[in-house]
Amino acid sequence: MSQEANPYSAPLIMEDRATTDFNELERLRLEHLSHEAALKAVGSLFLIASMGISALMTIFTIEFVQEELINNDETFVLAYWMLVPIFSYVGLRMRRLDPAIRRSVIIAGVLMLLAFPLGTVIGPCVLYTVCCKKGKRILSHRYTNVRFQTPRFQYRTKLSTKILTGIIGVSVIAFVLYYISPQARQFLQQYG
Repeated sequence: MSQEANPYSAPLIMEDRATTDFNELERLRLEHLSHEAALKAVGSLFLIASMGISALMTIFTIEFVQEELINNDETFVLAYWMLVPIFSYVGLRMRRLDPAIRRSVIIAGVLMLLAFPLGTVIGPCVLYTVCCKKGKRILSHRYTNVRFQTPRFQYRTKLSTKILTGIIGVSVIAFVLYYISPQARQFLQQYG
């Protein structure tokens, strides 16, 4: 029976020296490297949500303008447009593992619980990732110093993950173009 690579295993560090030769800061960083990637994924989740809200609100805004429905629905559209810069800010700060953003992410995670059905699944995952022991440690000022003192340890994203992310990104762009532009709709119907 051949050994297959476990996609959920901790990242491997290719070094010339044994793992026992690492100093205390390096060992701490290696222990938390996969959870750092999970926290950065939470930041990416907020950025993806920001892009999705932006795309949907663009479509709704165009529909409202075309059908002249902007009499009482302006506040609805504007309220969702306000989420775009907020989610972008939280996502970018979370991708940088900024300790000051931890409370904002916890509040957003609790509010996600109210967004049925997707938020009730994603919200607890976000809360666990940020509030667990490793999450608290990584989003602290002390660990920020550890990250700066050990810059050579980086989580390496697999090629398959990058390809899947690219496919999802292209799909989202195609979806938005399909609903916004009649020329893009004709092109996709002709060649799709």
